[in-house]
Amino acid sequence: MNSDNVQVPLFWQTGERQIPPRPDNPEKYPEDDSRHWYDMEYAGWHVRKLTLPESPADGPKGKSIVALVSGIHPYSDDFQEGMRRTAVHFGINLRILLSQWDSNHQIYDVDEAISLDPDLIIIWIDKIKSGSELIGKIYKAGIPVIAANTLPDDEGFRHILSWTGPDDWTQFRLLAHRFADLMNNRGGYALICHIKGTSAYYARSWSVITELKKNSPKMKLLDMKSTGLDLERTYQQVKSWIEKYGKELKGIVSADDSVTQLGINRALAELGREDIIRVASGSSSTGISLIRENKCHAITYQMAQQDGALPLKVAVDWFNGLDIPPLRHLPVRILDSGNISLLVDRKQFVLDADTDLLFQYILDCRADQVRGFFHELIDGFSRSIDVSMEFFRGFCIEVYANLHHIIKTAKLDETTIVGSYEGIYKMLFQQPTLEKSIQWLENVSLTIIEQLSIKRNRHGHLIHQVISFVEDNYQTPMSLKTLSYEFNITAPYLGKLFSDETGETFTVWLNRLRMEKAVELMKTTDLTVREIAQKIGYANSNYFYKLFRNYMDINPGEYLSLLKKG
Repeated sequence: MNSDNVQVPLFWQTGERQIPPRPDNPEKYPEDDSRHWYDMEYAGWHVRKLTLPESPADGPKGKSIVALVSGIHPYSDDFQEGMRRTAVHFGINLRILLSQWDSNHQIYDVDEAISLDPDLIIIWIDKIKSGSELIGKIYKAGIPVIAANTLPDDEGFRHILSWTGPDDWTQFRLLAHRFADLMNNRGGYALICHIKGTSAYYARSWSVITELKKNSPKMKLLDMKSTGLDLERTYQQVKSWIEKYGKELKGIVSADDSVTQLGINRALAELGREDIIRVASGSSSTGISLIRENKCHAITYQMAQQDGALPLKVAVDWFNGLDIPPLRHLPVRILDSGNISLLVDRKQFVLDADTDLLFQYILDCRADQVRGFFHELIDGFSRSIDVSMEFFRGFCIEVYANLHHIIKTAKLDETTIVGSYEGIYKMLFQQPTLEKSIQWLENVSLTIIEQLSIKRNRHGHLIHQVISFVEDNYQTPMSLKTLSYEFNITAPYLGKLFSDETGETFTVWLNRLRMEKAVELMKTTDLTVREIAQKIGYANSNYFYKLFRNYMDINPGEYLSLLKKG
């Protein structure tokens, strides 16, 4: 799908969603009860993470990322395009490897990705179990990893920085309701499922089955089959269903609105059964065309390019030293003939209103970027038809809350910057236009930058205190974030001070210091490599191996052997 023609507003939501309590022993419930699938539907939300790599907090420019994508498909093609555009925008060196929907092929791709030693790996896993094992392999290699599109299991989630992608379970529950409406809540239906073993197989099948069992008990599941996203296999399967069930078959739910849906439609047209209700996972250009032609009646709607851009965007946040959520979902929408003109036919603006990024721009005193953020915001709101006034007000409150936090944390003069509380409400919500409200937020942001710049000119000695502290405490777990708490300063600004003073990022400088200490310990003690790694602050000895090899051009075991020989 061409993003120049089909775009929708998108606000990244960083807060965790509300998760219902876990039932006792979910597996004791039958498969057509949603409680049976609790651990799969809510995988990753409350997992206890392992020790994850620390962010360099020096920005995304020049970083190398390897993306492992499952295979060739219209959705995958657009997914990759979204990744490429985002990488170019942020100056990231991106390489994409395709596994051709083959788990064994993905094993080789992971090995190749690790051998390239990138700054980060993004993986769209093929199968839940094997994919989670591959995530663990990447983690053990000391490379940060983000998972995308398909969900790993909880063990996989322990190893990743974050997961991004469509909320398949929620989206297909909504699709089930639309399907039931189209079916008048009665009649037999069948499912063409995704590839077995993938998270999409379970989400796009059992969310529909459990939702219809609960809310539309007069609808009957006749059969469900995975056809491997293959047109010919789908065509043959649908033909056999029609021959077996005849008029009893009233509707078909498909896990794919492109190749698979074409196979469904071919069989229905050939056998004169185009009366059958069809809904599917979207939203490829094929699926959208079928909606227009009334050859598919509803599809889930998320932009593949946004899906591809999202893991890159989370990676950018991580490289910038920002907190990132355990999961980040795309917006949930259902597309049908009633709203296609609203969501697709009218050009809209992709509004990537990342308030965390604005927060960092202000803390880094980057006035030009702040102006650009707000100008883009005005343009986005003025062209958007999909955002309510309530949402706009909530968004303004979120932005102001961030600004207020900066003012309080930095101990700036609040009255000078924003005036009285009554004035704040007036400037935000009683302006004649939305543009005026946004311009006021921009002016407040720029005033904060002015005051921060004045105040920080007095902090030249601070970085020397930080360096001295690090040299005395390098053996303890440490990051820009922990240091920012220690010295009451923001992590991004501290990172900038550090780079200005040393000519290196904090992470590079700290790792180099630790490598020097490691060499000293190798020369003066009988400690093992693992013991040395722990003694200088690395809980993950594999990560220490990787860093030592990068700094010394030899692995630590070989270096110890040379010392003993010498």
